[in-house]
Formats: sequence, structure tokens, C-alpha cells
Amino acid sequence: MRRTASRPRSGARAPRSRPPSIRRLLVADALRSWVPPTVAVTVLAVTMLLDALELVPDGVAAAVAVVAFLVLGSFIVIAPLVADEHDGRVSLAVAIAAGVVAIVVLAYPFAVRLFPGAPLRQLPLTAAAKGVLVATADRESRVDVVVDAHLPLASDRRDRTVHYDVDLVDDGGVHEQLSGELGDSWRMRRLGRRGTAPSHFEHLSAMHVVDVGSGAMHVADVTLTGDQGATAIATVYRDRTPPAALLYAGAVLAVFAALVLDLWWDPSAGSTATMVTASACAAALVFTAEGAGHPGIRDVIGAALVGAVVGVPAGTTAAWLGRVLAPSARTRRRV
Repeated sequence: MRRTASRPRSGARAPRSRPPSIRRLLVADALRSWVPPTVAVTVLAVTMLLDALELVPDGVAAAVAVVAFLVLGSFIVIAPLVADEHDGRVSLAVAIAAGVVAIVVLAYPFAVRLFPGAPLRQLPLTAAAKGVLVATADRESRVDVVVDAHLPLASDRRDRTVHYDVDLVDDGGVHEQLSGELGDSWRMRRLGRRGTAPSHFEHLSAMHVVDVGSGAMHVADVTLTGDQGATAIATVYRDRTPPAALLYAGAVLAVFAALVLDLWWDPSAGSTATMVTASACAAALVFTAEGAGHPGIRDVIGAALVGAVVGVPAGTTAAWLGRVLAPSARTRRRV
């Protein structure tokens, strides 16, 4: 007798897809919630400690701090977009790509100030510097002149200052005056209720942006006064910082793009993207405008604090105006 092949039952169920493992779900949830900000804050804290112990160069520590701040800000903006309750509305890859682009764009003004590149020339600020070439208009339209003061070793704790006055002139007879005061000082700092300790503060470098006129620019005169034995050196770099008008225009466009994102995502909700973007742009503008000769991690943290103080109110105001004036936002609220 032949055996007939068994036919599948009409009511048989199709094989179910294998559900994702619990471990994979836990890892995905961690990456969307606490891992990125924890890593960013930890890297920032370790970098500050290594910089205080002088185990890493100040410029490298400052650059790492900039990236940590930007990663933290990008996560604050991206996290709500890729949350589980909004699965599928925004692709995770698209959100991460947008965050990386934002980090690169916002980090560029910091990078060009922290790493100015190879110096064009270096000249001691002495009487022998008269007539020395500083820059030529056919090669550099604008240069950064960083003045560094070098103080002799002191056996006592006293304030010391060095005042420099440099007169630059181009072939057209247009003069550019560079002047400033550098030095160090001692202050008593309170420790607890009754204790005090001496603190040493140094301000030994300054940066000046010089527009090169027609032809070549030379040193016309140099005056250096102050503590006996102190010297100063001027180092000339090619200015790579974008013009202020371009920086402010880019900041306005970035805040506008963040405002559009907030209004598109949820007009009745907060203005997280606008506030974070405005704070980051304000910090970049403050950092590029300050005159520190060799900016470091303290300058980055100071710019971040000022950016938050300025950017949060500005972002909140821009978001409020956007909700009031945008027709789509009013329509969604009525619905």
C-alpha cells in the first residue's frame, strides 16, 4: 500500500518571527537613554583632572572638552526624536548623521582657535625688531599676532607686569597699534572658615587680529616696559577664523533650523533644540571673540557658561515667537 503524503492542515499557523532578545532591548534602551550623556560627562571630568595635573596639553584637553559638550548637547536634542514611543517617525541613522554634522560644524570655530597651525614668523619685541617683516598682503589678508611674555624667576610673591606697545605699518602708510599688559599676580584664597592659601594667577599671552593693508606690513616701533628682565615674543599665524559676519549669519541659520525642528516635532512642547543650538552658537561666538593667546579648557568652560546664560533665554524667546507666528503651530494647537 502506498503511503499518501500528509497534507498541511488548512488551519495551521505560519511560523512566528523570533522576538528580539532581552539583552538587545536593554542595550538599545541604554544607548538611547543614559550611556551617551554618562560617557560625555565622564570624559569631560577626566579631561579636566588630567589638564589640572598637566598630563595632557591644554589645547588637546580643551578640544576634548568641546567635543564632550557638543555630544551632550546633541544627545539632548536627538534622544526625544528616537524614543520608543516615536519609533519610525525619525530614522536612528538620520538622527545620528544630523548630530555628527552639527558637532563638526559647531566644533570648527573652536578648532581653528585651539590649533592655529604652523607659525608664519616669530620676532622678539625689542628695539632690533624695527623694520622686520610681519606679513605680506599677497599671501595673508589677515593674521593673528600672539604676544607671549616671559618673566624671570622670582624669589618673592609679588605682582609683576609687562606692558607692550607695537606699531605696525604697511606700504601704504597705514598704522596698526598693538598694545596690552601681561604678567602674574598673587592672591590669598579662603580655605574653609579660617584658613587661607596663596593662589598664583598668570596672564602671559594675548592675541590680536591684524588686517594686512596694501603691500607688506613691517614693525615701525616697539616699546616694552615693566618688570626688569622680562621679555616678550610675537608669533604671527595665518588667521583661519571665519569673519564675524559669517559666524553670526551661521548662528542665526542654525538657530532657525533648530526652531523649525521644534515646531515640526511638537509645537506645544518645549524648545529643547532651539535652546541647545542657541547656547552652542553663543559659546562659539564668545570663544572666537576673546583675546586669549593660547586658549585652554578654562576658556572653553567659560564660553560654555556664557553661552548657556545667553542662549537659553534667546532660544526660549525665539521658540515662543515661532509658536505665535507660525500658522502650522496655531493650527495644531487648535486641533
